[in-house]
Amino acid sequence: MKNLKRTLAFISALSIVGTLSACSDSGEQTPEATLAATVETTAPKELSDEEKESVAAVDVGDDEKLENGKVRWLATYDINPAKGKPKDFSLELFETKYGGSIEWINTTWENRFTDLSTLVVGGDAPDMFPAQEFDTFPSKVVEGMFLPWDEYIDFNDTELWNEGGKKLSDMHMLGGKHYVCATSSESKCLMIYNQKTIDENSLDDPRELLAEGNWTWDTFRSMCVEYCDRENDKFAYDSWYFETQFVLTTGVAPITVENGLVVNNIASPEMERAENFMYNLKKDDLPLPKAEFDWTEQPQRVPEGKTLFYPIATWALWETNLTGLGTPEEIRFVPMPKDPDADKYYLPANMDAYTLCKDAQNPEGAGAFMKCKLIAEKDESAQQITFDQWRKDYGWTDEMFEMWRTVRELTDENPVVSFHMGLPKDVADIVDDRIKQASFNGTDWATTREEINGLTQVTVDELNEKIKANFS
Repeated sequence: MKNLKRTLAFISALSIVGTLSACSDSGEQTPEATLAATVETTAPKELSDEEKESVAAVDVGDDEKLENGKVRWLATYDINPAKGKPKDFSLELFETKYGGSIEWINTTWENRFTDLSTLVVGGDAPDMFPAQEFDTFPSKVVEGMFLPWDEYIDFNDTELWNEGGKKLSDMHMLGGKHYVCATSSESKCLMIYNQKTIDENSLDDPRELLAEGNWTWDTFRSMCVEYCDRENDKFAYDSWYFETQFVLTTGVAPITVENGLVVNNIASPEMERAENFMYNLKKDDLPLPKAEFDWTEQPQRVPEGKTLFYPIATWALWETNLTGLGTPEEIRFVPMPKDPDADKYYLPANMDAYTLCKDAQNPEGAGAFMKCKLIAEKDESAQQITFDQWRKDYGWTDEMFEMWRTVRELTDENPVVSFHMGLPKDVADIVDDRIKQASFNGTDWATTREEINGLTQVTVDELNEKIKANFS
């Protein structure tokens, strides 16, 4: 379920209602799900007449409906809403303006790339595949599994693109072409906390520190030291989302793509600084000792006043029953703290993002749907519909909306992503695991770096040779 929820976390904040609701109802795909088991979608909850009028009033710049409106989508989750759930604004726009539809081809997390290859080889290629997990690029692109979007989307149309989506799309380029369309950006990690715990322990309020420009690694650590007390079962933070995202606040990711080539930053001073900081947190017994809790997250400890921070992606505030984190009035969150030695406030980014499959049968339709996603992202009516739904279905407060906007603006300014999960899977898993070891098990970074840097560099060199040969 963890991998599925990580994927869900990357769905656009302004198209989240329909898609996340569909996934939430269906849950994780079962191992019995077959390769081409196209799932018949159930009737969604209709938009109101006023909302439909808002959709109809949108100018997409195209006068004719698509000759072929069906776009085939291979994923572990459906873009169409589940029964009784509201339809996403962008999907309604795609259906209304282009006569479009999304056909979901169900797959499992473990088999998704194998299923994609099987369909392509069999002459039955889907059109789109999710890119939210950052594991389609660069290696799967280098393997020839995906096509560039540039023939079907104008990446230079400034009226169409939002800041975060454009920056993230530009990060996914080889040979001057875009291999991922990121229709929106989102924070990869929020630091969720309970205001009651802050008040009862007379701690600085992270929101105030952020407003003062003083929410940094140092103030974060000071809060953790002041709060933690093993004898009373009080720890600083707990989740699977902290470690890698903390590294990204340096502005340097473990693996980047620069000037069309893959770059290994495992041995960078920025990574060493971040890893040593987390090592010292662990040495001082500040993070929740996961091994003592069966390596399972314990979010219920936040409202109990036993864990100070619950770092996790924004989906937790859409998918989770908020009463599990406290009352709506108690729930607070801020972005990751700033690296005091970095030149800018860098933040880890998520994205609502899509790839175009090799031998796609309807790339024009896929491009039209991407256009609808981008238009909905900037449309005020779409935003209002989404915000109203958050209040109704998820219990969001005005304070939560205000901070969400702040975090998103900060993320859009200086988004950072790592492509280490886009390396071949065996290497990707090793790198991803080792990044966490300083915080999980108190392993010093010098030891970890020596374990993985050589293997990582060999892998990067091999990828770059293929890129030079095929994407120049």
